[in-house]
Amino acid sequence: MPTADPPTRLHADPRATSRPRLEALDGLRGLAALGVLVLHTWMFSYGDLHRPPKGFLDLVFGELRLGVQLFFVLSGLLIFRPFVAAALDGTRGPRLTRYVIRRAARILPAYWAALAGSFLLLRHLGHPMQIDVGQLPKFLLFAQNQFDDTIRHLDPPMWTLAIEVSFYVTLPLAGALALRLGAHRNRQAALALAVVAGGLLSTVLAVQHAWPETLSTSLLPHLVEFGAGMTAAVLLHRRTLSRPTATVTLLAGAALIIINSVWHAKGLGPQSSRSLVGDAPGIAGIALVLGALVASPIRATVLSRGPARWLGTISYGVYLIHFPVIVFLRETERWPDTLPRQLLAVMAVTLPAAAFSWFAIERPAVRWAQRITTRGRAPVPDAPAPAPARATEPRRQKTGERRALRPQPVES
Repeated sequence: MPTADPPTRLHADPRATSRPRLEALDGLRGLAALGVLVLHTWMFSYGDLHRPPKGFLDLVFGELRLGVQLFFVLSGLLIFRPFVAAALDGTRGPRLTRYVIRRAARILPAYWAALAGSFLLLRHLGHPMQIDVGQLPKFLLFAQNQFDDTIRHLDPPMWTLAIEVSFYVTLPLAGALALRLGAHRNRQAALALAVVAGGLLSTVLAVQHAWPETLSTSLLPHLVEFGAGMTAAVLLHRRTLSRPTATVTLLAGAALIIINSVWHAKGLGPQSSRSLVGDAPGIAGIALVLGALVASPIRATVLSRGPARWLGTISYGVYLIHFPVIVFLRETERWPDTLPRQLLAVMAVTLPAAAFSWFAIERPAVRWAQRITTRGRAPVPDAPAPAPARATEPRRQKTGERRALRPQPVES
């Protein structure tokens, strides 16, 4: 079915969404995970120095926090893509059982393993962030953010996973609504922007009414990030940016990220304004950068190959494991004296552990989910079957029909 809006500088291209994900996004995710590791290592190092006046590098390290926003925008873009593709193409939407099994297999095994490791480590060390056995079900069910006695405990960065899983749970509702709206890009964009508006409204309410942390760390304020990714998925489906347009988009996105970071890091203007607006400019910039990478002829070789791509493969493990590693090094008097050595020590333990998590836990779980959700189905999920050969012909007739180009849920 035709879309509601004609292409302008964007031109329709059925091949634009032929791959389920781009290798460059893997590399970007890997660098973001490494950035979060650097951020948390720097936070301990900076605190040990009794928080002196921040220099340029301190400001840069502090703004690596935007890696979390990048994760959320990526999820909105990549996980909503199959739903909006089905809606705009007029095809069948993703099967709910397949969606649930693959999301669960990607997230749960490594998460539960990291939970068990963190629990045993902190109990052994007698660390104040440890929890009782009776509190574990809250973490197992991603409910730790909703209780004062568990939030920021055990493995503090896991607070973002509770939000991520909340999005996974609610996304099929948005997907069902997208399918009802049909092949109208403007309507689909309005749906995604409504999600963004809900997040912006929640941010304002959280500031004006002083929401407790148990509520401000829920999905509601972070709908901005997920909605931004969803909007990008709608606008970029079956479209390709020209190289000049992609370059301008990439530069504009980078500029917004830098402006947002300088604004917050330097504390420019009233605090109330920064609190109300939040990281909205930076989130918009992240969405633009992702759009330029997804729908353009630009080949981000640095991101799609080599170390960055490898980091993307093990990024989930890096995110889950690095904080307990920091705690272990500090509590066992193995914490070096300088930030460079601290980073090397943390990475020396985290990266091999994350690689083990990928090969021993994550990849087997992903492959198992792929096997059971494709059993008895065509090799290409949701692809239309080829036209049958006529009985009078010895060979199958070529129909020229193209298989539906539908992205699969990304491994995050």
